[in-house]
Amino acid sequence: MGGFFDNLLFGGKNEKELKDLEQKTAQDPKNLHLRVRIGDLQEKLGKRTEAIATYHEVAREYAKNGMLIRAIALNKLILRLDPTRSKIHDQIAELYAQWGKPGEEIPAPLEMEASPPAARAGTLPPIPLFSDLKKEELSRVMEKIQVKRFAKGKAICREGDPGNSIYIISRGKVAITRRPAGKEKTVLNELKEGDFFGEFGFFSNARRQATVESLTDTEVLEITQGDMEKIIQEFPGVSKVLFKFYKERVLDNLLAASALFQTFSPGERHKILEAVSLEEFPAETVVIEEGAPGECLYILKSGEVEVFSSDSQKEKVILATLKEGDYFGEISLITGRPRTASVRTLRPAELVRLGKEDFDRIVALHPETLKVLEDSLQARLENKLRMLGVFRNSPAKEGMI
Repeated sequence: MGGFFDNLLFGGKNEKELKDLEQKTAQDPKNLHLRVRIGDLQEKLGKRTEAIATYHEVAREYAKNGMLIRAIALNKLILRLDPTRSKIHDQIAELYAQWGKPGEEIPAPLEMEASPPAARAGTLPPIPLFSDLKKEELSRVMEKIQVKRFAKGKAICREGDPGNSIYIISRGKVAITRRPAGKEKTVLNELKEGDFFGEFGFFSNARRQATVESLTDTEVLEITQGDMEKIIQEFPGVSKVLFKFYKERVLDNLLAASALFQTFSPGERHKILEAVSLEEFPAETVVIEEGAPGECLYILKSGEVEVFSSDSQKEKVILATLKEGDYFGEISLITGRPRTASVRTLRPAELVRLGKEDFDRIVALHPETLKVLEDSLQARLENKLRMLGVFRNSPAKEGMI
């Protein structure tokens, strides 16, 4: 009997709230948040057809006004209620493709809960990754996206977990935290709706560097590596978009954190990003060979490499093992001499290449970079001499720099 009276009580309450919201919406038809709440109540009351129609209408408005993340989240809700609507992503992709085309006035976004000032002013920024996809590509990405919900205080991913997904916050707020061994948890950053996280592990095949916890009830969109690989097989052009996203989201942070580029402004780092290219190498491949001319330096995007040389008996001596974010090949660019060591991939690797011409231009504009590289050069040459067992004095005294 309790269940019957509960349904009667809460059903009546929901019906009253629905009527109140419908009256408010009639007075404020552009308030999309109110209309989403109407859809939620219609679903609770078992009015599935009405709920689907409401969600679909709002999703179209979101897409038309450039609010793609919210449109995708609503689409996934519609598909949960009616899995037969398989073409729904195509419609949203078409509407979003029309938003903000050159020569067209961008419409002022309709009102939504907690809209940032920029959104209310009709100046929504482009959405990383999605904005560069073609309609067909975007539709397929939306098809593969999964929606996940987390209650306040729950961990979305943990430090040390495999980094095989990118997440986008469609509703709520999260904290990026890290707990060093023997120390208290530290909050590194807070992210809100529309923000991405998890991209470093996604691109580098590394484990999570931090834990992400929900500060409120939170909804996220998840894209897995496996699904993205399937999309690239069908649409090879997506790989170029993904590399652009990597440069903007991961490589720029690596450059900013590197002593080599720490004096560069964001605009100057952007010029470097425009100059680099991506090269892929299978495992057990020699990337640069000792004695060869130095034509570029590399930054390790994913994978692992070993740096080695040969001693006087031609035996291989391992000098270093490098991982994601490390760079190599700069010594020859500084000295103009042949490569001082060889580099071999230990597993499949993706390397970001910066050519000598662009490197020389950067050094000319930022002479302080040369000092950083000279310090790196000295440390690496000292290590090489030590590993080869012929270290006697400093590299300068040995006549090596």
